[in-house]
Amino acid sequence: MEQLKDIITQIRAKYDSLSKRHKTLADYIIEHPDDMAFMNINQFSEKTGVSPATITRFARQLEFQGYPELQRSAYEHQRKWVPFGQLKSLLRSETPAGASARNVLEWTIQNNTQQLAELCAPQLQESFFRSCELLSKARTIYIAGFRSSYSVAYYLAFMLSQMYGNVRLLSTATSELPCVLCDAGAEDCLVLISYSRYTKSSYELVSYFHQISSPVVTITDSLTSPIAMKSTEVLLASNGGNFSPVAAITLCSSFITALGRQNSQQTLKRMEDQDKIALEHGIYL
Repeated sequence: MEQLKDIITQIRAKYDSLSKRHKTLADYIIEHPDDMAFMNINQFSEKTGVSPATITRFARQLEFQGYPELQRSAYEHQRKWVPFGQLKSLLRSETPAGASARNVLEWTIQNNTQQLAELCAPQLQESFFRSCELLSKARTIYIAGFRSSYSVAYYLAFMLSQMYGNVRLLSTATSELPCVLCDAGAEDCLVLISYSRYTKSSYELVSYFHQISSPVVTITDSLTSPIAMKSTEVLLASNGGNFSPVAAITLCSSFITALGRQNSQQTLKRMEDQDKIALEHGIYL
């Protein structure tokens, strides 16, 4: 399949030859790529004051087949370069507050449902099974996620630590990593949650585990990202453009259940022992 053209590159290459109305569209896209990525052609027309027919001609002049391909290129551009692009677009919405709340709830449910549906891909299921095999054999399971991904990493580490004593959640403080990672080896496994824009810390971490020949299981949004290229198994879980963690959390929940069932008696005993200790120390009300 031909790689999708980058919308900003196409605009810059053609800008001098564009008409006045087309330059209006080009200027808007350059200034607000995250907004345009989530507008249909009528919404884009209303926002710019340019007719849908002119927008279609503009898309073709930029060598796109039509507005849908133009919009998809804008989406790919903002997804790569603008963190939380979809969230920013929603926050800029001029819809009245009450109606906006109802629309956001409906949109969020639909967006999350779509993300979950994408998890049913056969390739993902095969990668999930192989990942479970790697984790079940690991001497130590290291789990990491930076910035917005940390909450997902914490959830996975907390739940797995109820069943296994060999789970370590890596701190987001990079200064602590050398002390922790000096014990890591090829017998261990890293689970990394990382989404665009990928942090330098995530890349350096996966590079280190790759260097020591330790398996890496990555939950991410692209098979061609710098993170994925150095991973043993890549689990694609869309974040919907504004880091909705529902798909990543679902994969983590699946890991928790699948790994817990591999030795259910031992898992249940460990969990019951922890509950007993918690009650004895008055942790719960």
